[in-house]
Amino acid sequence: MKILWITCLLILQGVAIAEYGLHFDDSGNIIKPDQYYLAKGIKDDKDGFKKSAQKHFLKAAEYGNQYAMSLIALYHMQDENYVASMAWFKLLDLKQIPNSDFLKAIMSNLEKVSGPEQIKAAETLKDKLKETYGNYPTLLKREAWKNNLKFTGTRIKGHIPLFLTIQLNSGMVVTGHEVRRQVDNFIYEYQFDFGQGNVTLDDIELIDTEAENREQPE
Repeated sequence: MKILWITCLLILQGVAIAEYGLHFDDSGNIIKPDQYYLAKGIKDDKDGFKKSAQKHFLKAAEYGNQYAMSLIALYHMQDENYVASMAWFKLLDLKQIPNSDFLKAIMSNLEKVSGPEQIKAAETLKDKLKETYGNYPTLLKREAWKNNLKFTGTRIKGHIPLFLTIQLNSGMVVTGHEVRRQVDNFIYEYQFDFGQGNVTLDDIELIDTEAENREQPE
């Protein structure tokens, strides 16, 4: 067992870490990858692991998670990196965030205390961040997540067979049609939500994704 574990570590050192796979809550709802990373980041933050929290918030932001982006902006503000903070705030689609008046007030205050050069630098940084965290690249990220999934009954990654049946630990059965509907909604009709009650860090069900193509929780 030790030899196998060491061998796996050596292999993983030479490849990029793969993305989070497909998981469900007990009600058969997909635990979206952005929700998973957001929950991990919030837990790390509460435990005092700020660097790890920010890493997970960045992962969530890659999928378009607006709340994660706002937390990154707040982190930068706490560190008095006001240019980066403004840039992240400017990335936000405040229409997707409930009760966003608090964030609007912070953004307004930041601009009031910043000089023209700082505001210009923030705009430049925002344009750079959009290359990874803008609407189109986050859509591509969600598509790439789907295309990395593999299911029993097909060798084509990303293809969800309609005849697929998944038995969850809770006893609930999820059909291929329902999996496809939820995955497509996540990709093409993405809407930010907190996923409260859906994201669990200790007990989540895994289905037929390749183990070597999943990132191991830290």
